[in-house]
Amino acid sequence: MKPVDWSTKNVDETTIPVDADRKEIAMNSPDLAPTDATFGDLPLHQYLTYRLSRVQAKLNAQGARVLHEAVGLTLSQWRVIALVGAAGQTRLSVLAREAALDKGLLSRNVKSLIAQGLILARQDDIDHRIQHLSLSAEGKRVFERALPVTRMRQEWLRADLTEEEIRTFRTVLDKLEIASERLEF
Repeated sequence: MKPVDWSTKNVDETTIPVDADRKEIAMNSPDLAPTDATFGDLPLHQYLTYRLSRVQAKLNAQGARVLHEAVGLTLSQWRVIALVGAAGQTRLSVLAREAALDKGLLSRNVKSLIAQGLILARQDDIDHRIQHLSLSAEGKRVFERALPVTRMRQEWLRADLTEEEIRTFRTVLDKLEIASERLEF
């Protein structure tokens, strides 16, 4: 990549002045990667949220491809199947909390999995607003077929990491998860 003149940036035949102190750039510049931008003293590619988002997107795409090839499920559908399969029986509100999925998306996935015959829904005897969810016999078969594939992928992802790195990574993720729940910072 050619060096960047941070004082101005030419985009579509127009010279755009750039704040040299913050090095703000026109993000649609054809010859400058957006990750080269610096906001304050920190390049975009070093922002924790940016890196986490990129890694999550790549892992989600990889996981979606693997699951589709293995059992024909989307990643969101697999998360529902996996959580219901691990719990044996659960409720939608518990799934929403555990999966950290949008409630609308979760509800659509549950309805789709019920329609496909992979999940069974039983109305609560006392509170009819509550549905108890469990895997059907076919849902259990899909769960059992997908589980070895997901375990193999986890082992592959961990292969280049030491146990100490994994422990440290989990500690960092725990701290970031707690920080993400704070509304003021």
